[in-house]
Amino acid sequence: METTSDIVVGIDASADAELALRWTLVHAALTGARIRAVLAWGSGGRPRVVDDISPSIGVDDLERAAMQVLHDAVRRTHPCDLGVDVVERTVYDAPSDALVEESRDALMLVVGARGLARMRRTFVGSVSARCVQEAPVPVVVVRGPAPPQPDRRPILVGVDGSAPSLTALRWAAAEARMRHVPLLVSHCWQPQPPPNAAGLPLFDEAELEKAAGITLDTAVEQGLARNPDIAVEATLVAAAAAYGLIVAARAAQLLVVGARGHGGFGGLLLGSVGHQVVTHAPCPVAVIR
Repeated sequence: METTSDIVVGIDASADAELALRWTLVHAALTGARIRAVLAWGSGGRPRVVDDISPSIGVDDLERAAMQVLHDAVRRTHPCDLGVDVVERTVYDAPSDALVEESRDALMLVVGARGLARMRRTFVGSVSARCVQEAPVPVVVVRGPAPPQPDRRPILVGVDGSAPSLTALRWAAAEARMRHVPLLVSHCWQPQPPPNAAGLPLFDEAELEKAAGITLDTAVEQGLARNPDIAVEATLVAAAAAYGLIVAARAAQLLVVGARGHGGFGGLLLGSVGHQVVTHAPCPVAVIR
């Protein structure tokens, strides 16, 4: 029976899906959550290996083959001594539909950045992109390489003063506390744009930086008032939001953003900045609703 203490992770026999399961195993070991490993095998959306090992195209044979593929993936990835409960579930549906639906009663949804059904040159798959857009719970998109053990890198969270970014900040703080690592809080702001046609600056750069500092300090004060037991570093980044966060994420084990933020220079709007960090960040990205 599924419970709201489950973390759903999508499995499709790809390397990225197994990275996603490894990330989920670490998180579940810290939180005590159960993992629900889900493989979708609907027509046109199942991993090709399911067809390869199935003795026929009959529904029963395909279902058994899907369960075998799922079981093999979990067995390759799951250390027996970790003490994490993993439930294996196959669903006859398209992968994105199955994962979004499965996540409705879960704590979190975790997917690989790219699955088997992808163009090799793409950075993020259609399934993971749709899960980020539509799942009602936090979604973590995982990409390699495998992290160092133990992983002492900080958790990075982008803030812009919006309510969703404060929610993301609190979620990131809880993650940092569980992992006993520092929390890096970043606010990106745009430096002075080029002068206007008259040769005059459009804004005073010092005032822009001062306003950005106030936004950052206010966010930390509001979001972390009840989290004094973690090491916090608040940083202003003079760059466009997506670029600044992607560069900063090179030294982080996880980047956390809100699903939507303020529009404009500092915004974390899914579909623009949110989409870019999910697509290009060098570490796993958590999108928090």
